[in-house]
Amino acid sequence: MLHLSSRPDPASPMPYFPLFLDLRGRSVLLAGGGDAAASKARLLIRAGADILLLAAEVGEEMLELLESGAIRRRETEFRPELLDGVTIAMDGSGDPDLTDRIRCAAFTRNVLVNVVDVPEQCDFTVPAILDRSPVVVAVSTGGGAPALARNIRQRLEAAIPAGYASLARAAQRARHGVRHTLSTTRDRQRFWDRVLSGSLADRLMGMDEDGAVAEIMAELSRFTAGGRDEGGAVTLVGAGPGDPGLLTLHAARAIGSADIILHDALVPDSILALARRETRLVSVGKRAGCRSVPQEFTNRLMATCAKKGLRVVRLKGGDPFIFGRAGEEAEFLRSHGVAVTVIPGITAAMGAAAQLGLPLTHRGVARSMRVVTAHCRTSGETDAIDWTKLADPGTTLALYMGRDRLGDIAGSLIKAGLPPDTPAALIANACRPDAEVRFATIAALPHAPALTDPGAPSLILVGDAVAHAPGWAVVGMEQVSAA
Repeated sequence: MLHLSSRPDPASPMPYFPLFLDLRGRSVLLAGGGDAAASKARLLIRAGADILLLAAEVGEEMLELLESGAIRRRETEFRPELLDGVTIAMDGSGDPDLTDRIRCAAFTRNVLVNVVDVPEQCDFTVPAILDRSPVVVAVSTGGGAPALARNIRQRLEAAIPAGYASLARAAQRARHGVRHTLSTTRDRQRFWDRVLSGSLADRLMGMDEDGAVAEIMAELSRFTAGGRDEGGAVTLVGAGPGDPGLLTLHAARAIGSADIILHDALVPDSILALARRETRLVSVGKRAGCRSVPQEFTNRLMATCAKKGLRVVRLKGGDPFIFGRAGEEAEFLRSHGVAVTVIPGITAAMGAAAQLGLPLTHRGVARSMRVVTAHCRTSGETDAIDWTKLADPGTTLALYMGRDRLGDIAGSLIKAGLPPDTPAALIANACRPDAEVRFATIAALPHAPALTDPGAPSLILVGDAVAHAPGWAVVGMEQVSAA
């Protein structure tokens, strides 16, 4: 049955709802005169808040803020009425008694309170902030691991250069003109996707703000003069073996700009989550032993959506052109006048080998590699596999879809001349947190301990190169002991 989903369900509910609060000119109660309160005061000043400071004594930093006029109001004793008209309250006093009094008075007035470094007493938390105003990125761990939030922010600082600030201001200035010129949401979305990504965005970040605005408007003229992609298109995208970190940049961009994504069953939620909220997600996966969406339906749906002007992404586990039926889909789409592009992905054999530290080719050991499916379109084709051409320990053999035929495969290879002691590995869920591997000789592999999940997508690697994986050492010693 066709399965539609708007967004993968989160593994657990969010501890806090993220939002950005406009505090310009609004009253905020800040309790405490020490360094913790001063740190929060600087943030509130930058946000334009009208700070009411509650502090009997103040430290050097807070005194500097008071003397500069950045904080104009100060009280030394708490009274509940100080919270009247306050938008939020922040308590950095470190005084439990004062904290209780503030929280009780705030509760009756529906004022949200943040108690610095005491998340269990907070109605809201203050995230780690990356400021590229007007672009502001906030990272929160729900107050439980602020050091991790800061670490993530530091990584984002490298990924989001300072030039994004000027780019955002230029886009903000050009927004009215774009909205006036382009009447549909889809056209505006496509235009901004073009402007704010790739080489054009890099060029805009290198300009002054006025020059960037002029370039955006020039691009708008080119777009309206015939730059639209009215016909839609299909992009066949390799999602890799399952780890989002192994996606190519082109793949991530395609997923993030798609109007509809038709995805395999093996594509995890962590990758689907890169799509926009409004992107339609359609599961068209095929799994052994399960009812599958017919390939003909998938082909027709892609063509129909593309002809409506939608940007279609066909998202496949591994690489689209390695046992992914991408060749069939591309031929169908082109025969129906639909433009097709392909973005490669890391196939399971490469991902598994990298995870295991296993060289697929190795000087003096493995001269070549062969990628083979053990499950063909028909049983006749499967039975017709020429195992004599595959029984070479000097070639690393990657067998896809062979888990359920492991005994037959091992027997066929040995019968065809492959030495029974040739190293082999069975890998399930490659490049995922629950990955498993079983090392053994090809003769012993069918008798290796069962996988935790017998239905997990699996791969078989065979050849002398397998012995160069660090995990083979224990098996190798066992073979010597048995001899």
